[in-house]
Amino acid sequence: MSANIFGSAEDISATAQTSETGTIRAGRTRVFGVYLDSNTVSGDFHLRDGGAAGTLKFKVKTPAAVGGISINFPGPILFENDVYCNFTTEHVIEATVFHSK
Repeated sequence: MSANIFGSAEDISATAQTSETGTIRAGRTRVFGVYLDSNTVSGDFHLRDGGAAGTLKFKVKTPAAVGGISINFPGPILFENDVYCNFTTEHVIEATVFHSK
């Protein structure tokens, strides 16, 4: 019997990103949550489906405070093409995205 993590029996991976833009995972996948290491300036964190100009699937404003923010989605968000992440390093130092394999 497999463990039920984030309300799912799927295998889950974590991918960390420190660059401001990039593909977290290519291909169809589900995202279960994110962990953001925030900086001293507030700003936006985005997850898009289909690259830099793709459909915006998740957006959050980070606080103007140093520290970590853990966001667990109530249900996984489906990305049909890929999971593309963008933020500015003045707002987020590192982002970890929890997704299906």
